[in-house]
Amino acid sequence: MITTFHRRLVAILFCVFAVLGCGGPTQEGSPAGESSDLAKRNAIDSSRAGKKNLYFGDLHVHTSISLDAFLWGNRYGVEDAYRFARGEPITLTSGAEARISRPLDFVAITDHASSFETNAFCTDADINADDKARCDRFASPSNALFEAAMARARQRPVKRAMGFCEEDVNRCLEASKKTWQKMQVLARQYYEPGVFSTFAAYEFSPALPKQGKIHRNVFFRGDAVPDHAVSIYDAATEIDLWKDLKTSCVGDCEYLTIPHNLNLSWGYAFALQTIDGNWYTDADLRLRAESEPLAEVVQVKGASECAVGLGASDEECHFEQMVENCPQGQVEACGLTTSFAREGLKLGLGLAEEKGFNPFKIGFVGSTDTHNSTPGDTEENDYQGAVGMLDNTPEIRHDRDKPRYSGLNRTPLNYNPGGLAAVWAAENTREALFDAMKRREVYATSGTRIALRLFAGWSIDGTMMSDASAIDQLALSAVPMGGDLLPTESEATPDFLVWAVKDSMGANLQRIQMVKGWLANGKRMERVMDIACADGLSPDPQSQRCPDNGANVDMQNCEPISHSGARELIQVWTDTDFDPQQHAFYYVRVLENPSCRWSSFNALRLGKAFKPQVEATIQERAWSSPIWYTPK
Repeated sequence: MITTFHRRLVAILFCVFAVLGCGGPTQEGSPAGESSDLAKRNAIDSSRAGKKNLYFGDLHVHTSISLDAFLWGNRYGVEDAYRFARGEPITLTSGAEARISRPLDFVAITDHASSFETNAFCTDADINADDKARCDRFASPSNALFEAAMARARQRPVKRAMGFCEEDVNRCLEASKKTWQKMQVLARQYYEPGVFSTFAAYEFSPALPKQGKIHRNVFFRGDAVPDHAVSIYDAATEIDLWKDLKTSCVGDCEYLTIPHNLNLSWGYAFALQTIDGNWYTDADLRLRAESEPLAEVVQVKGASECAVGLGASDEECHFEQMVENCPQGQVEACGLTTSFAREGLKLGLGLAEEKGFNPFKIGFVGSTDTHNSTPGDTEENDYQGAVGMLDNTPEIRHDRDKPRYSGLNRTPLNYNPGGLAAVWAAENTREALFDAMKRREVYATSGTRIALRLFAGWSIDGTMMSDASAIDQLALSAVPMGGDLLPTESEATPDFLVWAVKDSMGANLQRIQMVKGWLANGKRMERVMDIACADGLSPDPQSQRCPDNGANVDMQNCEPISHSGARELIQVWTDTDFDPQQHAFYYVRVLENPSCRWSSFNALRLGKAFKPQVEATIQERAWSSPIWYTPK
């Protein structure tokens, strides 16, 4: 049971070890029963002191408004999802109860904009007979109807899934606006500045063959938003989306977009071509850079950081992979180089050198993409699926392990609980969180709540590692994650301070890794190095890897065998191979000790053997947003 004492203890630890506001709200979320007024005052007071607080949330959530979620049996709406994020339970389609152990600090409901009109028609109290007949077709859960709707969505131009407005498109536009207005009202209703932040948001969802996607979530800073949510019926590609947002989001309106499932994009994520075959112009690339500061690198349908053999060789890139690498000649239902974030970052360096600006300067967030109205439900030991009737029982999640397409391991067994978005902001308000996302002072986790800070500078004193107040001052002078390290006139080499604190309810930390990408004579390069090891160990000078710290799991009960690992890791690392004439980026990965994957907990409860298709254990992790260096 999580008591008020435990929450306060966690807050104190975060203050001491992660340089938080020390007086702000508990950074794991304020329970609904505690004084929201006090939490609000504390959060705002800490921001006046110039300090930043750490907030955890979920920026990718579907409710019954999304047609796919509805067809998979979800009958919980936006309000249910907000209450779940605050700590209230939900009874899933299986009859099982779901509840998160710690409330979230913020959430965005991102239902498919292409479903808005259908939702409005089918929930209209004065529904006419024709609409009722259309709506009655999917009153009962049906994956077959979902597949039929997706087949229409893959046509070019896209056909409306349910045929409500074949002869009167304006009728659908008005219906879509009605749902969009309802979502804005609910976001305002549940927004409690200083305690719990909500965003007006939605998902733009073009479909690709063989279950591929090139989707983006759209977020707005405040109440000023366009009167219409741009869907696949309005915009054929991402470029059309950004152009529409640019012209319709005016005045006090501010927006940003976040792509997700880069891994399932069939290479379009960082290609210079749209799904309609149109090449990006320089103006399009500048619009992308302006509109899209972040990418979602982990969620229920896998991780999109990197893939072994697609420009990367480090073994940690095997984490939660949904696709196999494309064999020669295959371009669908498999992974391509331009489907992963690290390769996108390296491509961005080349474009910066060629064009003078970087359209792929992206920070990292994680989220769930739950279709069960359960934001932030990321715990491995209690995972109960993410897509309604398709994976809502332990037996389905264990036994449905046959992929539909060769190379695409999109089965319930290969799904995972998803990730979280972590944001460093002055206070828990829409504006402060949004501004932090725009400047990329954010990071992704695989669902754990590791606290992580990353700074870069030209002369960081390693002795400050034991002085929290000195690191607090560093936040005012050095470059935080997501920023740009500017060239210096001296011949200095850059220093990086990394500080990580374990999730109070998670496994101990095992190590910190630095990931560097750079251009050498036009060639894209990368290197992954362990820079901090737990248990008093040091990286091997040759392999640049930490020795095995002995951490393991008893697979009879999923309990840790040893007590190795660290509560906290902190390191100042210097890039001794730095070349001031080379474009470069740096980001860190923090790895926990091994722990059981959800599928192992599931198999133990069923009394069945572990599935060889997936790892029995995983290492939960956090990925910082990068810091970039651009030569003069």
